Amino acid sequence: MNESVEDLPLQGLLDMVGARTTAPGGGSVAGIVAALAGALAGMCARFSDSDQADPTRELDELRDRAASLAQSDLTVYADYIRARRSGCDGEVSATLDETIRIPLEVAEVATQLAELAVGLARSGNPNLRGDATVAVLMGSAAARAGAVLVCENLADTSTDPRLARAAAFVTSVGAAEQEALSPYPALTAP
Repeated sequence: MNESVEDLPLQGLLDMVGARTTAPGGGSVAGIVAALAGALAGMCARFSDSDQADPTRELDELRDRAASLAQSDLTVYADYIRARRSGCDGEVSATLDETIRIPLEVAEVATQLAELAVGLARSGNPNLRGDATVAVLMGSAAARAGAVLVCENLADTSTDPRLARAAAFVTSVGAAEQEALSPYPALTAP
């Protein structure tokens, strides 16, 4: 793939994801969703008059990191497929590690985005509480997606410490989701 997912028009990205190819797939999509969560939270932060620390710069950095990870996932996955086709076990193992590292980083970045966005939902501009909550939910979805891909790529082991890290991210975003949804009693389970 020569074109960056970051540079595609929306329709081009949707067509590429929906095509009968294996990439871009879940890892790239999770990175894009995390980047969108960061962009939305950044917008909310720019409208916030809170006395608390301004998270705008951190949100922008996390957004950019998520977008970069979305692109990296394409490259890493292509390397993994090439290694599998070549049959070289050492190369497959090395590239598999990368196919685990990227979604784990997506999960980490997305968790940080969700946690920052929940602060904006709680104490940012009240007119943008819904947008900040959407950023929390999008960050949470991206974190959970990254964690699922880590588990999928580590399906042959139950002792790898990366599984525990992935689980911790899911737990963290679950708490952020609950806090972000608490102002919406119709959406919270009794």
